Amino acid sequence: MPRYSGKRPYHNEIFSRQVGEIRNILHALEMRDHLDETENRPRMDMYENDTEVVMEFDLPGFNADEIMLRLKGITLELEAYKPREQEPGSFICMERHFGVFQYAVQIPCSIDACAIKAEYRLGVLKVICPKTEGIQIPIKEITT
Repeated sequence: MPRYSGKRPYHNEIFSRQVGEIRNILHALEMRDHLDETENRPRMDMYENDTEVVMEFDLPGFNADEIMLRLKGITLELEAYKPREQEPGSFICMERHFGVFQYAVQIPCSIDACAIKAEYRLGVLKVICPKTEGIQIPIKEITT
């Protein structure tokens, strides 16, 4: 007869993992319910080359003055507002988004924050973040 090793049997580990995944899914659904119907998150692509990190956000149908970008530390925040179009009659199908569009993304620390540029063309907001050679942080040794 095998001795009890003190470890959980394999099927209990699988069950515990599945319960944890279900809890995570339920938590995500609860968080989604707290979002206002008019809050949206635009699609975003981020890529880099040798000299810069580029983020592209899909924001069709906006004017450039309706889009706001803020840099808070290493977090780039995007906020845009698109009002709901009021058409006479009743909708049969409504798939286009309206309301507040928000996105917050952390940018790498090796970015020159003073040189970030943005351009909006054909429904795409392109944010260009030039890279720096590296941030030099002086370290001072304190002797007692």
